[in-house]
Amino acid sequence: MRVILLENVVGLGKAGEIKNVRDGYARNYLIPKKLVEVATKRKEEYLARLAEKLKEKAKKFYEDAISLKETLEKESLEIKAKAGEEGKLFGSITNSDIAVALKEKGYDIDKRKIIVDHIKVLGDHTVRIKLDEGVVATIPLKVVAE
Repeated sequence: MRVILLENVVGLGKAGEIKNVRDGYARNYLIPKKLVEVATKRKEEYLARLAEKLKEKAKKFYEDAISLKETLEKESLEIKAKAGEEGKLFGSITNSDIAVALKEKGYDIDKRKIIVDHIKVLGDHTVRIKLDEGVVATIPLKVVAE
């Protein structure tokens, strides 16, 4: 029986794929648990059109991420923070602080895309921003005392 996977099924495939499975496995396990639905010609054509649209959208998003990476890597950030005499910060610089600094420069980056360890000392640091799968921008960050 040809079925369209609605969810990822371990040992079978990922959501959106069309697979051949045994009739009993489909009728007794996969269909009752709503993991698959029977693949009709109309559903297969719809899935093919949807896949093409999603590929085009993903390609455009990837190209936008590449161009954003190029512009971001030309920037440098400077964040002022309160620090003690030895250069240790009172608190730390987090991805939320970096997102605010980027917003001030005109970039609307979600804080969850910013990859940084907690910065607890003054000086130069590196910030990574994951823009898309395989596209990571690296920005220099300078933490100075207020």
